[in-house]
Amino acid sequence: MPEATRAEAVEFDGEMRDAAPRMRAEFARGFLALLPLWVAAIPSGIAYGIAARGAGLSPFETQLMSLLVFSAAGQVGALALLSEGLPRPLLIGTAMILNAQLLLLGLAAGRQLRPRWPARLLAAFFLTDGAFAVAAGQGRLRLPVLVGAGVSMYTAWNAGTALGLTAGRGLLAVRGLGLDFVLPLVFLALLVPLVRTRTTLGVALIAGLGTVALARLIPSGLAIMVAGIAASLGGAWWSTRPAARRRDETDNHSEARR
Repeated sequence: MPEATRAEAVEFDGEMRDAAPRMRAEFARGFLALLPLWVAAIPSGIAYGIAARGAGLSPFETQLMSLLVFSAAGQVGALALLSEGLPRPLLIGTAMILNAQLLLLGLAAGRQLRPRWPARLLAAFFLTDGAFAVAAGQGRLRLPVLVGAGVSMYTAWNAGTALGLTAGRGLLAVRGLGLDFVLPLVFLALLVPLVRTRTTLGVALIAGLGTVALARLIPSGLAIMVAGIAASLGGAWWSTRPAARRRDETDNHSEARR
């Protein structure tokens, strides 16, 4: 091996060894930051596990779906179609539509992180709405934080599925604790720190109201995607106006002084 190549390899190994502790710390930060969402993820996983058994899936099939699909909306939607005996291509298409919002999140994460393909595939598998919101709320988006948050959600979802399989229908009573109300509040708590300017506030309001309106007409995942794209385009256009740009700069400076 030429001396220059050997020196470059040694330098790269040294950089990786120096970066490893930082990456582990960021992964742990993302994992722990998502723990509040476990209060909704685990009961939802329990309900899915019980519903899957009721739909005729074996315990192995039920847990395998959570391990490989890792989508509450997609898995529950597939169960509803399975009970009607619909063909598998329709199941796959429905699951993709119900998770259409992940396309926007993936584009946003890829644009900011620009990871290599192995890391890109890893982040894509563990990407969820909650993981992205938690990672973005930690400051500048970093891949270890995003993956750590995703692994945390993956752990909670699969633990809930396993509990639903083992403990049975008696655990359905946990939904009486108001967790259907808690989940939106948790996501709202994640959103609020990200709204730092009047433009982002407007985008969030338009996306939220648009999703509510469109969800009455089209699947919820597609509604989130369409409303998100429309709100983002509107926000991008509005932010090009000089007056809006000045107000956003003022808002950012005020936020930085707090």
